[in-house]
Amino acid sequence: MIVDLVARLLEAPLVVGAGRIEGRDAIVVLGAPLAPDGALSTVVAERVAGGVALWKAGGGPRLVMSGGYGPGATRAEAPAMAEVARAAGIPETALVIEARSRTTAENAREVAALLSPGARVWLVTQPFHGRRARRCFRRAGLDAEVWHLADSLEYRDRRRALSWLAREYAAWVAMAWR
Repeated sequence: MIVDLVARLLEAPLVVGAGRIEGRDAIVVLGAPLAPDGALSTVVAERVAGGVALWKAGGGPRLVMSGGYGPGATRAEAPAMAEVARAAGIPETALVIEARSRTTAENAREVAALLSPGARVWLVTQPFHGRRARRCFRRAGLDAEVWHLADSLEYRDRRRALSWLAREYAAWVAMAWR
């Protein structure tokens, strides 16, 4: 199908990620807009599930939920994400909540302020977002690698993926202008 072909071509330069678990200092789950009722959207739910699975597999001792108030939101993303992680069995002592950031660059700066300089972190986000997220976190002084969500919604819903990919390319252009 043409949609799948276009999505694959657009994804190729953006997707990075490791397929092998190694212990790092922390796992950072990047926020995304919540549903209108304040529950996790499918996008952020996928990220939280990926972070929880990586934590349970030994990816790191801390699970950092990062995300503040998006446009029109009635609650911050990170506390909502942490609620779901707790319900999935993550102990309170392993959770770190960063609820001030509204962009990927702000995620990186705010998380870097909470961790030791040079901390080794996993980033959990959809594949199309990985390369830019890694760049932002490395610029913030962290040793960041992207955990690849191999079964991501991005690969299952190609029409939605096209809109995400277009937005991601626009974010790269905006970052280049700064």
